Amino acid sequence: MRAVSGLLVDPLDGAYPGVVRIEADRIVSVERTEAAGGELRVFPGFVDLQVYDPAPLLQVGVTGYLLATRELVEPPDANCLGLHLEGPFLNPEAAGAIPVRELTPVDLRALESWLADGSVRMMTLSPELPGALEAVRLLAASGAVAGLGHTHANAAVTRAAVDAGARFATHLWNAVAPLRARSTGPVAELLLDERVTLGLISDGHHLHPRVEELTVRVAGPGRIALTSDLVEPPAHSPDGKLRGGSVAGAALVRRMSRFGLAEAARMSSLVPALVLGLADRGRLAPGYCADLAILDSSFRPLETVCGGESAWTVRYPETT
Repeated sequence: MRAVSGLLVDPLDGAYPGVVRIEADRIVSVERTEAAGGELRVFPGFVDLQVYDPAPLLQVGVTGYLLATRELVEPPDANCLGLHLEGPFLNPEAAGAIPVRELTPVDLRALESWLADGSVRMMTLSPELPGALEAVRLLAASGAVAGLGHTHANAAVTRAAVDAGARFATHLWNAVAPLRARSTGPVAELLLDERVTLGLISDGHHLHPRVEELTVRVAGPGRIALTSDLVEPPAHSPDGKLRGGSVAGAALVRRMSRFGLAEAARMSSLVPALVLGLADRGRLAPGYCADLAILDSSFRPLETVCGGESAWTVRYPETT
């Protein structure tokens, strides 16, 4: 058994000084203490639903992720929770940094074959494409998450896609039609529909801080999943435009902690886990998977614990 003490940050119970005890791959007890909590901040391991380059994840506290891709590939490690197909059924006019040559019309037969082995846990598509609503229904029926993104869909089409089973908005605000006074497009529909979880790239580049605040105020942290869209460095395409995110895990949590520590933990751990139907991840509570992100008071990563085992660490004062 191992005991980790510090300021425990649970998405539902809040932040408080305490001790979390783990045995094998599970949390067996969590206790409050009267001590101030010291320099350590103990979060449930972070879950990222959109990662192209998983190499740095353990170093920033990410203990579970979806590998973003546009083709079927083998999961690279045990922390990979499955694949997130970002395309190829995307609107070329909203491709953003995705090469248009990699996009295709909706092909339901191909989609059925991709879903056959269960490795695809999420797929992002543009709901305005012919056949896209049928693809959403197929994804939902298979147990995979249908995400909407890279889209110029109008409000009616967006609502129809959610009614068909879409439950995720991929990097909301980015690579989607803008919100206008007389034409809401997809943004307002996704913001206001409580059935939809909103992915946000909260790296300080993709969204203005006030847009982040607007999203949190409207939707609440219980509907937001922080995603990195993390790409292999250098993070720029040949034309000089940023291709994707360059920070993940603890850095995203640090920025969003201005809304509260528990709220940041909810957006980075519990909500993305629930999107995937993982009922035993994302909390510091008995019976949950012993995945921990141990940070210092400045949100600098000190140790990442996966399934009760130290998967990455730096030397830090022995307080556990």
